[in-house]
Amino acid sequence: MQFNILTRGIVLGAVALLGSLTAVAGGTRLKAMSFNIRFDTPKDTAELSWENRRGAIATMLEQEAPDVVGMQELLASMESGLHALTPAYAYYRIPHSEDVRDRMTGDVAVAYRRDLFEPCDSGYFWLSATPEVASKPWNSTDRHYRSCVWVKLRHKVSGDEFYFFTTHFPYKKEPVDTEVRARCAQLICNKIHEIAGDSAACFVTGDMNASDNPDDPRSPSLAPYFAYMGAARRDAEFSNCRSSFNGFGRISPEIRGKNLDHIFYRNATPRLFETVDYPGFGTLYISDHYPILCHFDL
Repeated sequence: MQFNILTRGIVLGAVALLGSLTAVAGGTRLKAMSFNIRFDTPKDTAELSWENRRGAIATMLEQEAPDVVGMQELLASMESGLHALTPAYAYYRIPHSEDVRDRMTGDVAVAYRRDLFEPCDSGYFWLSATPEVASKPWNSTDRHYRSCVWVKLRHKVSGDEFYFFTTHFPYKKEPVDTEVRARCAQLICNKIHEIAGDSAACFVTGDMNASDNPDDPRSPSLAPYFAYMGAARRDAEFSNCRSSFNGFGRISPEIRGKNLDHIFYRNATPRLFETVDYPGFGTLYISDHYPILCHFDL
């Protein structure tokens, strides 16, 4: 607890410093978050239940005030309750249809501040050999549907525009799954080039189910990102370097190999990266993942 409080004090001081620098330099500051909110399951009971965590997640969003959030594991059954508690945010995800039923969407969404941004464009694709149709990732042993959604947003005051993608990779640990995750990352990089071009500000957030620890056998999954983009956790001027997966308290945030959640970027400057691993939102664990947050200059 003392370490978290100390870390939070350092982070807040850094935020204040960076805020003053931005005021002098001008430009747009963007607070980008990635957050696996943990799906609603009867296995999670008492304070770990979605019913209990939902309000705490809303409190976290209100207090941390991210501008844009890439969310994972947002089931359709969870949407209305979360939306009602977070009216400051608009949400975009793959719509349901006759061809795309619940759990075929990949359960990822982008939330953005209504007061700050206007949407210019949006879209989605599946992480597979046939990305334009609902489909599963190649030969992964994880047989869930996996997808990526994206929005192009314009800041209402500055007019600055950027693209924001979010995704959730297959989670299994067989060697073939590491290969598949790398194919997913390469597909996303290819889609960024196709959709946004190489000169636009662009962000990719998500639970990649692989850390950047070279001792993690899953780390090669991230190679396409590192070849095409920067990594906020590594590149930010300030970073608390804490791991994002906590397993509802089973995993210490000091274990680097559990950095499963990431924010990658192009054509922006990361200033401060933070794993939001401190309590204070109304329950001890708002998810089995901590949110991660990075302040960028566009």
